[in-house]
Amino acid sequence: MAKIAIISDIHANYHALRAVMDDMDFMQCQRSELVCLGDVVGYNAYPSECLNEVRNLNLDRRRVVKGNHDEEVVAPSNARMNEAARKAMDWTRDQLDEAQRNWLSRLQYQGIVRTDTGVSFSIVHSSLDHPKAWNYIINASDASNNFPRQFPHVCFHGHTHVPKIFVWDGKHASEDHESLHPLYLRGYTDFQLLPGLKYFINVGSVGQPRDNDPRACYGIYDTDLNRVIIKRVEYDIRAAQAAIRSVGLPEYLAERLEKGI
Repeated sequence: MAKIAIISDIHANYHALRAVMDDMDFMQCQRSELVCLGDVVGYNAYPSECLNEVRNLNLDRRRVVKGNHDEEVVAPSNARMNEAARKAMDWTRDQLDEAQRNWLSRLQYQGIVRTDTGVSFSIVHSSLDHPKAWNYIINASDASNNFPRQFPHVCFHGHTHVPKIFVWDGKHASEDHESLHPLYLRGYTDFQLLPGLKYFINVGSVGQPRDNDPRACYGIYDTDLNRVIIKRVEYDIRAAQAAIRSVGLPEYLAERLEKGI
């Protein structure tokens, strides 16, 4: 059975990343098959450690795409970043060495992952229509512009830090609330992908969830059964907060972790 872990928006939260990696092992996902949807760095206190964790997996370069924080750390623009994010980004640049910055700079904005069993799917941090613009896909109307550029059956994305499932029937985009409902009830959902439809799926954030649930969130794509799992994982939030405070990052970044905002 091929289970591929899909992670996004780690944002230098090493405690959350380690918890998710351990859960991946429990769920029988091969680490060598991991897919990362960007924003490895930013906001939290362990950019170097999180970056090394992903780099050391020696993943195929097509399995990791660039996020806006990954780009900002190597090509500063301060575009669309609030004061706390900018302060964290300035601090982050000083934590990374040249090899780490070069690794981030070489990441592509989007990609297609092809498995050994012949299944292909797209990955992007924001959206396929304008991947460098870092648009936020909030609703079905936003997602509708993505589908004409999406050729595989499934595309996984991140950026908003909120799990979402958008579906295209060939004419209209809609949001699948029903499949996500169990995630908010019990922290786990498992849904079938139907033939003839396209799916644009946000797997949530590992390191800074923003849907009022502070637990880490990630996805699993079972390519044999054509099913997707989105799952919550407990991690040591207090330790992550203490690390933020110890390096002098803005207090708001610590406080938001326990609220999931």
